[in-house]
Amino acid sequence: MLQASVASAAAGDNCSLTSQQPKKARYLKFCQDYNQLACCIPGHDLENQVQFENLIEGLGPGCKNPMMYPEVRFFYCLGCDPDQPKYTTYDSTGQAGTINICKSFLDKLWRDPAYEECGVMYSNPCPDPDTWDFDPYMCGDTLVLPKHDYNGNVTHFINVFKPPGLENYDFVEIDDTLSGNDATPCWMARTYSNSGAARATSPVSWAATAALATVAAAVLQMQQRR
Repeated sequence: MLQASVASAAAGDNCSLTSQQPKKARYLKFCQDYNQLACCIPGHDLENQVQFENLIEGLGPGCKNPMMYPEVRFFYCLGCDPDQPKYTTYDSTGQAGTINICKSFLDKLWRDPAYEECGVMYSNPCPDPDTWDFDPYMCGDTLVLPKHDYNGNVTHFINVFKPPGLENYDFVEIDDTLSGNDATPCWMARTYSNSGAARATSPVSWAATAALATVAAAVLQMQQRR
């Protein structure tokens, strides 16, 4: 249950990952959309890439390809978005609270048939770090079918597979079809945004993403025929 007393971050608040203002990144390979201005550094970018690779690593040759699950890739880069503070709230003590995610983004993420046809790899929790010295990537993983295992609840899914470094936040779905005083700022992947606005989607970006999805589907079909 969310606390009644929460504070919204202002546009000028510090980034959650760096505790600093957004700045030009040295170079981001995985989260390339944010190279000009970022809330993360290259080390965070690498963590995002590694976590995504772990998500698809054990899916088998008929499923695994680096172009699958584009929305999860974008979601893992949320911490690099220079506008991340705008969509973030904190509890009454100033600790991590919630991050608002646009419903239209989650709807697009959840439409991907690969969640049912391929699944994702869930990293098993490690033993108590106070008694065991384990690398978190050495604790094994489990194949899960998200739509089945999370009862078709996309919000549950994204709160299990949180972006690296943002594990202490709760991710909440915001209906971005509302307008006026009822509108609540929410995060939308920059690929689907127009001029950096979280609510407006770019036809060009949507077309590019659709083309990418078509190529990914063709690659998957070729793999399955082998």
